Amino acid sequence: MIVASVVPSPLAGPAPARPLRRTRLLPPCDLPAGRCRGGARRPQHMHISFAAGGGPAGDAYVVEGATNVKFSRELTVPGHAEPLIILGTGYRDKFFVKVYAAAFYVDISIGLDTEQWRRKVGLDTFDASSGFDSIFKAPVVKSLSITLVRDVDGKTFVKALDAVIARRIQKPTAEEESSLSTFRNSFLGRNLKQGTRIYLTWLEPSRMLVSVSTDQCPSQIDAEVKSATVSYALYDGFFGSSPVSPTLRSSTAQLLEAILTE
Repeated sequence: MIVASVVPSPLAGPAPARPLRRTRLLPPCDLPAGRCRGGARRPQHMHISFAAGGGPAGDAYVVEGATNVKFSRELTVPGHAEPLIILGTGYRDKFFVKVYAAAFYVDISIGLDTEQWRRKVGLDTFDASSGFDSIFKAPVVKSLSITLVRDVDGKTFVKALDAVIARRIQKPTAEEESSLSTFRNSFLGRNLKQGTRIYLTWLEPSRMLVSVSTDQCPSQIDAEVKSATVSYALYDGFFGSSPVSPTLRSSTAQLLEAILTE
């Protein structure tokens, strides 16, 4: 089941608070068949659905409705053997021009045991703000997938992400500055054409992997960021109180609310 969400433009500021709609959880073993690559076995008791901004594109994909970008429902990224599942999609625009579509993935174990998941992220009840914050700090593998819907040079892309991070790290330490330099250099000098996919996989608290690919799935690691605060600042820019893509945050919140209040 795909849940569509209507959210104001990012230029209008953070989305207003509103009740979250409950999504239907799929019955056991009802996970759609599509996966980018890898042969990991699916859990035998999976209760999961998919929140997204658009309609279905067959069993293997979810469509972000505003940009028509297709995202794999299930993804395997370099550096992590287990599959990740999609929890939400959205887009970012700038001056009313759509720049990229985005999707949020998390380790498939989220669907194994709801009580275990609640304990892992330290939640008794679900609240969007505390929920996102807890998930960022929990030892759960997660990945942001960004697909460009227009040509962007690497310098412009880095400047946009720098602005996101700078709101949370105004005076970086030497360690943070080193990690930021590594992050920037993975994009500088590149011509990021329409359709380029960027994967920001938060593997461990102090380890985020950057992959740039022209395919649905990444095949190599282009950079490794070794700073928990830099990784947190970047993810908080997408899911914190002033997200750069309110549609992605809202879409993800709907499914997290359904899972964590099951």
